[in-house]
Amino acid sequence: MSIRTILILRLLLVTVILVGGGSWMSYATIQHETQELFDAQLARSARLILSLVQADRSRIELSSIQRFLDQNQLISNDYSELSEFNDDDEELPNGHIYETKLGFQIWDDAGNLILKSTNLPVTDISAEQNGFSDNYLSNYDWRVFSLTSIDGKYRCVTAERIDVRNELIEEVSEGLLELFLVLVPVLSLTMWFAISQGLAPLQRLTTQIRSRSADKLDSITNTDTPAEIQTITDALNQLLSRLKGALAREKRITSDAAHELRTPLSAVKLHAELARKADNASDRITAIDQVMRGIDRTTHLVNQLLALARLEPEEFSQKLKQIDVGKILVEETALQAPIAEDKHLDLSITDNDHVKARVDETSLRLLIRNLLSNAISYTPSGGIICLGLLNDEKQFCLIIEDNGPGIPEEERGRVLERFYRLQNHQETGCGIGLSIVTQVVELHQAALSMETPEKGSGLKVVVVFPKL
Repeated sequence: MSIRTILILRLLLVTVILVGGGSWMSYATIQHETQELFDAQLARSARLILSLVQADRSRIELSSIQRFLDQNQLISNDYSELSEFNDDDEELPNGHIYETKLGFQIWDDAGNLILKSTNLPVTDISAEQNGFSDNYLSNYDWRVFSLTSIDGKYRCVTAERIDVRNELIEEVSEGLLELFLVLVPVLSLTMWFAISQGLAPLQRLTTQIRSRSADKLDSITNTDTPAEIQTITDALNQLLSRLKGALAREKRITSDAAHELRTPLSAVKLHAELARKADNASDRITAIDQVMRGIDRTTHLVNQLLALARLEPEEFSQKLKQIDVGKILVEETALQAPIAEDKHLDLSITDNDHVKARVDETSLRLLIRNLLSNAISYTPSGGIICLGLLNDEKQFCLIIEDNGPGIPEEERGRVLERFYRLQNHQETGCGIGLSIVTQVVELHQAALSMETPEKGSGLKVVVVFPKL
């Protein structure tokens, strides 16, 4: 189901519940309040009639009042005149049709009926001396109220047909039902229109995404979009940027690998051909040695390319862990010690402060290994290589210093480029080591510098790591 359908169905369900529940509560409230209002009117009418009877009893005979009442009645006793009016007629020339649904009786303390309305019988319609009750008279249900005077001489009974109240409640209920039946479709259409308009930016975003091809990873431009859609757009743009960078790195590494592997593989093939065509054992062994060196160089190149490919900046922060940097420095130095010993190099760690920091162990080992390998490769036999680790509150420094030929100051920026190698150096390599070091430095937000040692010869590499 689409988001639009889900939202409309859920909002419609909520609307029906709220509007229906509100209508039902309104109906219950109106019914209750109507009953109370009509009961109050009955009680007030009884109190008023009873007071008038008590006041007039001292001056005139109540039989005179009954005579006048009969003369001024709305309709005759047999209600024959009702047939002249339609059911919808309520207002009559001399009154209102509802008067036929209201009535009263006056009883004295001897049980005699002394006054009544023409629509009530001569029998007592209330069994209560005081209070409300319900009675069934002339095929209708009546609400009856009885009130006895303080001196006990008179009792007034007022009555009202219950269908009068029901008609009012039904009229209000019909109005509420009509409002409900009209309101729900109108709200549904309004919600559908509003939700469709609200989801229009999302539809435009979907159209833009669908129009993208695998080689088109430019940022999505969405102007005048809601904040929620803009958040999605920003997240997609970040993802597209990372994908674009990843594809660019993949293409670059693939291209570089194809370019760099071509030469050593061609050399291996050439020396293999020479070994096959060699006329004597000495030439054959020389050619095979060249093949082995070519294979070693190719293996080293492949390993460096794989290491470079694994240095992905995406989600790099999740790889950071609190580790002992000094321990890693000692372990990597120990691994390179046999190679240094073969070249009669003095390899030592002069400073090793206790450093625990959040770093990526794999890439940090790769950095130390490449820097130390370069120092061992380019330092002549009998040379000195010193490593150190200095620590303070905000950062720690890794220092590797040798007394080899060093790097000219004008070349120090270029040697960090991929596959760039210094001229007039005979050591084997592929020119990726310092490029890997540079990428590790960038991933750790560190800083790398190359200096000339105080002794005046060689190279001093300083990498400053912030404590993340």
